[in-house]
Amino acid sequence: MRQVDIIVPVYNGLEDLEKCVESVKRHTDLTTHRLILVDDKSPDENILPYLRSLQGKGIHLIESPRNEGFSASVNKGMEYSDRDVILLNSDTIVTRGWVDKMIACAYSTAAAATVTPMSNAATLCSVPEFLKDNQLPEGYSVDDMGDLVETCSIRRYPRITVAVGFCMYIKREVLDMVGLFDAEAFGRGYGEENDFCHRAQRRGYIHLMCDDTFIYHKGTASFQTEEKQKLIQEHERILEERHKEYIIENQKYCSENPNWDLLENIKLYMELEYKTPGVLYMTSRRVRENNGYKEFFAVRHGNEFEVRAYCGEKKILFRFPVQKQGIQLDKARESEEKLFLSLMRAFNLKEVKLMNLSGFSIRTYPYLTIESKKPETECDTRAILRGYLLGKNQYLSAVDEQEGMYTAKITELQQKYDKLLQEDKVRQEELSNIYHSKRYKFASFLANLNPFRIEEE
Repeated sequence: MRQVDIIVPVYNGLEDLEKCVESVKRHTDLTTHRLILVDDKSPDENILPYLRSLQGKGIHLIESPRNEGFSASVNKGMEYSDRDVILLNSDTIVTRGWVDKMIACAYSTAAAATVTPMSNAATLCSVPEFLKDNQLPEGYSVDDMGDLVETCSIRRYPRITVAVGFCMYIKREVLDMVGLFDAEAFGRGYGEENDFCHRAQRRGYIHLMCDDTFIYHKGTASFQTEEKQKLIQEHERILEERHKEYIIENQKYCSENPNWDLLENIKLYMELEYKTPGVLYMTSRRVRENNGYKEFFAVRHGNEFEVRAYCGEKKILFRFPVQKQGIQLDKARESEEKLFLSLMRAFNLKEVKLMNLSGFSIRTYPYLTIESKKPETECDTRAILRGYLLGKNQYLSAVDEQEGMYTAKITELQQKYDKLLQEDKVRQEELSNIYHSKRYKFASFLANLNPFRIEEE
């Protein structure tokens, strides 16, 4: 099992620090991993006694004799460690399984240098609104958001231009090759992680977003001063001088938001009240009214299902192509089972109810009735979300990945991708990301042409 050191630089902020440490203790195996707390000579006299009381059982403390700044504190922790590290701000709250999920992302490709999770306040990793400091949605706790993001994730681990320092996984091999943060140039913080990331890029490394992990970040509201703005400007000039080409790349990323579909997926879950159990009705007619809570009505029309979701006043319509009834009955039933089981798991549906069996495979309903009582049943949530993920803006696409123009285009992209892999095996993971990105872009384009295109009601 891979061992990781979690480095938390500390400077005052006792209340936030306590929440951070408690969440780490609750959601981290500290018999395997270590928590390294680095106190930067906090003037709050309550900080050091609290930190000293935590020592032992996988928790280590480094006490600085004088205040040296954020970057120097981080460097002390990384020098103390001989493992991969996670740099974690003291105003964060971690969630279930966070370390293991970030490890999985980091080692999904040998080219990865850093990993950044999603957060409410993490610029290009912010959810649900990109580049914004979001508040937690009403009715959601930090753990709720962690569960939601993990549940609806497609684990694409997309490439990003820079890591975000609030929670940043760094491989030890990268630290050994690239070196530590530049504490002399970025001593008080802001820009030091960008500089590190760009230095790693020059060595051929890339940076990933862990799209199945959510970490709460309070943000730096206490540092919104004229002094901060001056510091930001100074450090931006340094970055511009050192890494102009990467600054342009990052600006392009922020303007294009290439991973918009991941955020839209999370918004969809929120809109359909992921936490609230609902009911799936199998019927032969369209239903226009509901009882005011989460209900899904499935109607079959030839070789497609229309699934109409009601959540209070919110109404969203999906359409999914399936095998025609009466042709290869077993395959038709299998297609229906997968679709409905995925729907039930993805949107937390507690049961299936029968209104009329007309149009459905004869054995589908009894199977779902049994399986709906088994929440541990594994199924591919992407099957039911496909119609949404492949759309754009408020449109829901009914493009099927196995039919028509879409298959032809994907085949073309696959052939180009395979050729590139043969030509350059070193860049396999990067090429894979490019290939999948093209798939999503093409699917978005098809959403505007597809005759099944429908709007949110």
